Amino acid sequence: MTQWIQLKVSLDLKDPNLTEWVSYQLFEAGAQGVDLNYAYDYLEGHDNLFGEIPLEVKDTDRQHSVELLAYFEDPDQAQVEKQVQSQVDQTQLHFTWTQVQEENWQEKWMAFYQPEFISRYLVIVPDWMRYSLDLKADQIPIFLDPGVAFGTGNHPTTQLGGQALEIFMRGGERVLDVGTGSGILAFIAASLGASQVAGFDLDPQAVASAQANLTLQNHNSLIQDLEAQGKIRFAVNDLLAGVDQRADIIVANILPHILVNLFDQAYPLLTDQGYLILGGILEEKADFVIQAMDQHGFKLVQRTDLKGWVGLVAQKKEEA
Repeated sequence: MTQWIQLKVSLDLKDPNLTEWVSYQLFEAGAQGVDLNYAYDYLEGHDNLFGEIPLEVKDTDRQHSVELLAYFEDPDQAQVEKQVQSQVDQTQLHFTWTQVQEENWQEKWMAFYQPEFISRYLVIVPDWMRYSLDLKADQIPIFLDPGVAFGTGNHPTTQLGGQALEIFMRGGERVLDVGTGSGILAFIAASLGASQVAGFDLDPQAVASAQANLTLQNHNSLIQDLEAQGKIRFAVNDLLAGVDQRADIIVANILPHILVNLFDQAYPLLTDQGYLILGGILEEKADFVIQAMDQHGFKLVQRTDLKGWVGLVAQKKEEA
């Protein structure tokens, strides 16, 4: 039976945004799954309880910290802690590592994932539900293997990116996806009629994940046609360093302090009427990113807020 390494992260501050941010960082650090273990105050502060009526909670129970349980196969424990702590302004994090048996973890994890409607037309579907989901003719499914955990469609940042692509794409666009992860935004762009899609990620495991998920899109003739023509690809790359491919849309769902390093590279590659779609931004970091965009020659076109996260769409400023 498979052994898993479990990391319990205890948060003294019961803040929904902080909890989601730490969970996001655990996935970025290589977690194969993250579970919310003990979070009365978190649930009270969250605006989506999936239709459940919250239980009456005793005051003594509120004294417990929120706990996130992350599962790894063979982690560099010191590096994981360093990565998570470096991205969180708060210091109230406590780490506990233990070894656990797999038990029925995979089945539980599969049960956790359900189809996620990003919009009226876009739906992210776990691959094992491919034949059990009754979709309407105009709905576009993107099939993923959530087990690779590089973006599954159920995080607000992914939803914001997918919705922005649906709003601003008209078909025929050349798209660059920076920090592609599972490839989900690249697949959405291809499904919306992109003529060319390139996804980049610094993590080779993420690129392998995107390549694996590409093989699951055999229901989608648009993606199949791009693949046959060699016009959808994924590669290991540091942001857009060394890329010379012009783009009508550049989408990036990555951390704010990394996003600002992208602007100088994105500006010469983006067409004059093209769109820069940005995600991975907590509400409190939005002004920081918007100011940096302005300083690098971009103007804000749209801002969308969802569950404490922000999606931004920008274009180049008109030259005087």
